[in-house]
Amino acid sequence: MKMNRFAWGSVALIAAGLLVFAPTASATAPIVSCSSLAGLSLPNTKILSATEQEQPVRYCAVIGIINERVSEQDPDHFTYGIGFQVNLPDAWAGRFEMEGGSGTDGSLRHPLGAAGLELTEGWAVAADDGGHEDSPNVADSPNARLGQYQLFGYQDDDDNAGGASHFGIDDQARIDYGYNGIVQTTTVAKQLIAAYYGQGPDFSYFWGCSNGGRDAIVAAHQMPDEFDGIVAGNPGFDLPRASIAEHWNEQALVPLSTRKDGNRVPYVGDTLQPQDLEVASAAILRACDALDGLVDGIIDDYPDCTTALVNDAFKSLTCPDPSDEHSGTCLTTGQIAALNQIMAGPENSEGTPLYSSWYWDAGIWDPSPAQGFHFWDVGGQTVETKKNTAHNLTLGAASGAMVYTTPPMALPENGPDNLEAFVFNYDFDTTAQSIFETAPGYSQSAMEFMTGDNSGASPDLQEFESHGGKLIIYSSINDGIFSGVDIVSYYNQINNFFGGKASDFARLFLVPNMAHCKGGPATDSFKPTMFDAITAWTESGVAPNEIVATNTDSAPPFPDNGLFDAMVYTNFPTGGTRPLCPYPQQTRWTGSGSTGNAANFFCYTPPGAGSGN
Repeated sequence: MKMNRFAWGSVALIAAGLLVFAPTASATAPIVSCSSLAGLSLPNTKILSATEQEQPVRYCAVIGIINERVSEQDPDHFTYGIGFQVNLPDAWAGRFEMEGGSGTDGSLRHPLGAAGLELTEGWAVAADDGGHEDSPNVADSPNARLGQYQLFGYQDDDDNAGGASHFGIDDQARIDYGYNGIVQTTTVAKQLIAAYYGQGPDFSYFWGCSNGGRDAIVAAHQMPDEFDGIVAGNPGFDLPRASIAEHWNEQALVPLSTRKDGNRVPYVGDTLQPQDLEVASAAILRACDALDGLVDGIIDDYPDCTTALVNDAFKSLTCPDPSDEHSGTCLTTGQIAALNQIMAGPENSEGTPLYSSWYWDAGIWDPSPAQGFHFWDVGGQTVETKKNTAHNLTLGAASGAMVYTTPPMALPENGPDNLEAFVFNYDFDTTAQSIFETAPGYSQSAMEFMTGDNSGASPDLQEFESHGGKLIIYSSINDGIFSGVDIVSYYNQINNFFGGKASDFARLFLVPNMAHCKGGPATDSFKPTMFDAITAWTESGVAPNEIVATNTDSAPPFPDNGLFDAMVYTNFPTGGTRPLCPYPQQTRWTGSGSTGNAANFFCYTPPGAGSGN
């Protein structure tokens, strides 16, 4: 194990059973001025600014572009390049963290650390934009909020050809987004660290969620010697296949649609309304909540929550009259059929699976909407504008057509032959195969540049493990975009590759009811505990046997309204804590004490658990 140069101070056990370390030695100070970094000459790199900042601690913010170029392949001849920011604290703790991106990237975030603690704790932190820049009018672009867009002076969006995913028309931009952006930024960040402090990091970390979780898995493969500790949240390691599921889900909702949106495609915004998903959540809990021995709104025994059990529960909640649709008391047979089709996962006409099935999880309904099932599959109810807002039909449609299809299909955002139409007309026999294919001008398939392997993310993490690396994966049971079944399958493949000993360096923590990366009726607050877990495991060999997570709701998220068992309302850990257990273990109540206190729970290994592929 790599030795830390610090003399470690007081060591105290916390509720999670982990160790928290505080260095007593003085931190490292810069050996040159911040402003001098603006003149640093690095290969293929333009440093735009190096400025001293005061909050949350005093640090040097370095912003620049790697491999800036004008695309010859892009008909718009847009400018591309890997934008980056590296924040270097004046009192450096010897640690470095690379932050993963999100969605299709396209914005330069202001890196403070994925746990929200790292820069404050004296870590150097870096982030990149994935090799392209969205227009500042993109609603979820941090550039518009942080005012950093002007630093680059370009954008790579085209509303008439893929929108914010237009960058997929450029082969190098695809590769930069897939993996090269984090590779190049990591290299430059470590060069800046060495120049600023006169030495490299003692420990290097990577942390990201969603596409950033995919970045984290890719980092373990592409740069196995560069990172000592990696946290991959809700990892989209299988994104091209998950994209196929996005199209499948929207097509499953079409029979429920009663009108067209403004682009003359089916409008799905009112097919499964929030009150419908509340009924679905109640049915799932009726079927499976008691499997783990505690009725509390959380299904910890998720592998045993079968489709047969859930469909039995649906029988008592099926609308006797079609006019009862959207009443909040029942589901129509058509809605139940759509849910079953979605949860079974996409397949081609021969019945060959194209992605994965899904676990049944009560988080399918979120009383305080986050990025869960409704956000991804259904979207807001924009009756006045009749515009689909499901993320599968905005972000998912654009990335599916422009990034994961080869060659890309440069469709407009609006009009009858648009990106939404691409989703509703997606062919699961022919178009789906293009995620594995190259084409003239496109040197790598989507599976290659997104996963590092044309067949998907490889379980071969031998170089990372041999280097002494530690990997924590956390994810929702299902989050609306990535299947927990697929994530469990991937971890089982890693475990099989390492002869059943994957837990020596890699552990998976699943979060029931959590939406995408956070939110939902869940114990979804755990980043500080995860921060302690990865540093303790990486630097001192203390493996995390549980992660204590907190629910921050001020009132029980599930209503005491007759749909749900009254004990759901009583036993849910509102404002309390629960342990997250490393797969294949599951959380179990001891049978006594508050159900809102993690100390009254333990990690249980079901017979035969974790033996699947």
